[in-house]
Amino acid sequence: MKRTVLLSLFIFLLFAACAQTGTITRLGVVNPTPGNLQNVINLIGKELIQGDSIAIIGIYHHTQASSIASTEKFLLEHNYNIPIEIINGSITLDSLFVPNACSEEFSEIFHKTDALILLGGNDIVPSIYGEETLLTTAMVAEGKNWEISFLHHLIGGFQNENNIPLLEKRPDYPILGICLGMQEMNVASGGTLYQDIPSQLYGKTTYESILRENPENIHKNYWNSISNEHNFSFIHLHPIRIMKDSHLDFSSFSGDPEVVSAHHQSAKKIGKNFRVAATSTDGKVVEAIEHTRYKNVFGVQFHPDFSVLYEKERVFEISPSEKRALSEETMLFYQLLWEDFSRRLAVLPSQ
Repeated sequence: MKRTVLLSLFIFLLFAACAQTGTITRLGVVNPTPGNLQNVINLIGKELIQGDSIAIIGIYHHTQASSIASTEKFLLEHNYNIPIEIINGSITLDSLFVPNACSEEFSEIFHKTDALILLGGNDIVPSIYGEETLLTTAMVAEGKNWEISFLHHLIGGFQNENNIPLLEKRPDYPILGICLGMQEMNVASGGTLYQDIPSQLYGKTTYESILRENPENIHKNYWNSISNEHNFSFIHLHPIRIMKDSHLDFSSFSGDPEVVSAHHQSAKKIGKNFRVAATSTDGKVVEAIEHTRYKNVFGVQFHPDFSVLYEKERVFEISPSEKRALSEETMLFYQLLWEDFSRRLAVLPSQ
């Protein structure tokens, strides 16, 4: 109860500050499930995402009825004053990259927000990027297909060279994609994906065989998939290699940072106007991308967003023989990432 009251008070003070200063950074959260919203709220509350006044706006498509209901219940229970925008137009797979029934609503959402965050989830429908579906692919629900179209309207892509991206009107508009969010960013701009890292990049077809790989080549924790007697942590920890002069090349951090990872897919062909910003240490897995035209659009495949990562002295049970806490270097790298994102939020005033 105490935690609920304190978080509700935080949101109240946040919106009160917005009203007093008149300068509001309107941060759109795509697919604002209770978990996603709580993660963003905690990042703001811990001052990892910083700004004079940050107002969260959730964004759903009307077909996500069960998710909308869960979020409305969550907001009511916690007394959070967070508006939810509902996109009502119909959309099909063959209309994602052309003007469609959602185009006008996409433009309205773009002008109602100052930045976007897209977070994790299941796998993108492979037919969207021209591939057949592997047996390992666990597709997102139909209601999330609109996110691909929204991103395409925002940043453009190879699929429709005649499209004038919305960001041409506000080229400094920040968009951060995390895990699935980065994959959506890549696919929306005409890129493709490896549907399964173990089988396609390392030739592994069983959980046991991938777990015998070099830990640096593993990108999610597969221990829960080979045992029904114990629930291990869902995260895996591995280092990544930062490209020189990329958005992750922080002057105050040297070496290969260790990150929290929980994915089995990754970018293959890179989308229009994107470049690789980080890879796995063997160079096979793309760990971050950044836009070359819109400097505040970028994605990371790893997770800096999970609230549990910022719980003091939290220890993660990775395997039967390994328990890990996040290192000071990892926490510093994540802090620098959020400081960089916060600086990007300050670039563009509300329109």
